[in-house]
Amino acid sequence: MLSNVSLWRSGPDTDELPSPTTVVPFAGRIGANQEFSVDKTNSAHIELLQQSPDAAPWIPLKDALSLRHFLHVALWKAAAVEAIGPKFSVAPSVAKDYMITLRSIFATGALVPSLLGGLTAILVLPLFIFAAGPVSGAHLNPTITIATFFGRLATLPRCILYVGFQVFGGAIGGLLLRASLDTRSFIVPGCFIDTTKVSAGSAFAIEFTTDLALIFLSFGVGLDPRQRSVFGPALGPIFVGIVLGMCTFVTGFSRPGYTGFCKSLSQPYIAWGSNKLQAGNPARCFGAMVGSHFASYHWIHWIAPLCASIIHGMLYYLIPPYSRKRTPYVGEGN
Repeated sequence: MLSNVSLWRSGPDTDELPSPTTVVPFAGRIGANQEFSVDKTNSAHIELLQQSPDAAPWIPLKDALSLRHFLHVALWKAAAVEAIGPKFSVAPSVAKDYMITLRSIFATGALVPSLLGGLTAILVLPLFIFAAGPVSGAHLNPTITIATFFGRLATLPRCILYVGFQVFGGAIGGLLLRASLDTRSFIVPGCFIDTTKVSAGSAFAIEFTTDLALIFLSFGVGLDPRQRSVFGPALGPIFVGIVLGMCTFVTGFSRPGYTGFCKSLSQPYIAWGSNKLQAGNPARCFGAMVGSHFASYHWIHWIAPLCASIIHGMLYYLIPPYSRKRTPYVGEGN
């Protein structure tokens, strides 16, 4: 019976499996940027850097702002992968009944749910980074993408496409949540503010401070090339997960009416832990509001990360982890 079976073979004289697709270098890749980035002074990389200037760090300004990179299909494919994280961070959100149950179970209020949320981020986020990293660099969050642009690790076209697809993924997640609950009257923990307890100015200050801490620590453990000799690129995503989990836990219970950065509630319900997976992710909150209703304070979820990214970009410029010797860059045409 098996005489007519045709088995696929990689070649006429070999039983080897096909080689994996080559990983496209990207200086803004979380964790493995230390492994998958190139030396911009090496003439062998001229063609690669002409097509992808952010394959090497510290991109010249004219290349970072060039719009011709919108024409590269590979960049669009990478951006499409970025829609996955925000979608899955919105869709599993829960309604009020489960949060009321948590409130009745834990006498400590928001403390234990915040701890559960932090632990979930520590465990799950590195898996998303490992999965999406080879294709897109695994930002999965507009805050990280915008920060890499101001840190001169990503071009403007990549930043625009990534943020656009991240927002699109969040919107799809919000619509899926609405369809799952069959109503727009639901609460997605972490994306609403109890304005009777927390003012807009206070919420912005907390968001900005925590976003800046998230960016600084994530860059330090996941994007600093000097860390390769310390713990290697494989541990970078794990440490980024620890950073997110720590920020989620610390801000999850410290202020009544505010249960975590990009994690505030409009009603006094305790947030479900796993909904803190994408803390500090404006695309997640955008998707939540697409599925439910937009709030007047949604600007906080965007302006705070933007300001934090700009400040961190200035810090990266003043104290860069990369050498800025004026060796001619192969894409500058000097």
